[in-house]
Amino acid sequence: MRSTSFSAGDRLARLWRGCLWLGLAGTIVTNVPAAGVRPALHVEQRTTDPLLIADKPWEDCQIAYVNVIRDGNDWQMWYGAYDHHHKDDSDGYLCYAHSTNGVTWEKPDLGLVLYEGNCGNNIVIAGPPIAGVHGHTVFLDPDAPAAERYKLVFTKLAGKGEWWIYGGTSPDGIHWTPGDKPLLARNSDTQTVCFRDGDWYRLYVRMWSKGLYRGRRLVGYTESKHFGDFPDPVAILSPDAQDPPDLNLYNSAATKLRDGLYVMFPSAYHSVKVGESIDGTVAAQLALSADGRTFQRPSRDLFLPLGRGFDSKGLYVGPGAVPGPRPGTWWIYYAGSTRGHDDKVASPIQYAGGIGRFLLVEQPME
Repeated sequence: MRSTSFSAGDRLARLWRGCLWLGLAGTIVTNVPAAGVRPALHVEQRTTDPLLIADKPWEDCQIAYVNVIRDGNDWQMWYGAYDHHHKDDSDGYLCYAHSTNGVTWEKPDLGLVLYEGNCGNNIVIAGPPIAGVHGHTVFLDPDAPAAERYKLVFTKLAGKGEWWIYGGTSPDGIHWTPGDKPLLARNSDTQTVCFRDGDWYRLYVRMWSKGLYRGRRLVGYTESKHFGDFPDPVAILSPDAQDPPDLNLYNSAATKLRDGLYVMFPSAYHSVKVGESIDGTVAAQLALSADGRTFQRPSRDLFLPLGRGFDSKGLYVGPGAVPGPRPGTWWIYYAGSTRGHDDKVASPIQYAGGIGRFLLVEQPME
């Protein structure tokens, strides 16, 4: 419940009051046990082969986080890419692809960014000159002026080794004006998520259970009526006693499906050592919410397990849902990899990663 009499910090401290609780087996129930059951969610039509792969020189290390928007008949994709100079996450590029059907994707020569003496590429923002363009999310802001209709959040390396959250605006999703001041001067070293929801901008970040880079990774949340001025986040989804002691919630992929139904696909990352190496696999669980603030995981099973091909060791669902072929369905995109989070490779030239998708289906009311 929102109240204009609360300060931003007070409001966030009250996120858990008066909210709906979530039941088991993928269903949403009210806080009265005898209440009626809401629809459950399941996966259909998951790709076995990638829709988009790393095949350009500026992608010759890997491609990474993704999100997709459909605006009319135009499907637009933004994804992260790293080349063989990759040393850390500040080395990446934000790239753009276009489709008319969501399946066949084109990487257009945009002529915007000089890469190794040539502007014939699909890069929209280069990370190295600005200390990073890591962990992006692009979203449409329908109430914004035309020049700012597209908005972007990303992180770049700031003081003390933190990844602060910055923003950008664009009229078309291609020509961007990055902001020079942080939206939130707090660390979020993963794919940070933001979207407009009524009067509010919702921002989902990474936090750590024992302070910066200590303990386990978890999901934090903050909100603002402005694209900026975000108060300090609070933890809203954390590993708990039902999880293995090495489980981290890597990225959130927080998404609004419809009024009264929000989802996350938090990537479950296991950081325990197996022999001399770390397991390092990453795959997606499911969390549900009625209000976008209070999330519960209905099961600790993987909602989207690892595949057998391009997504055999790593799987990171992207934020945002594209309406599917019938009511109650949504296309969800994800980045997959044959490299585990902690795998060591002999050469930086791997052309690793690919983009897949699945149809998320809401079962009808009983």
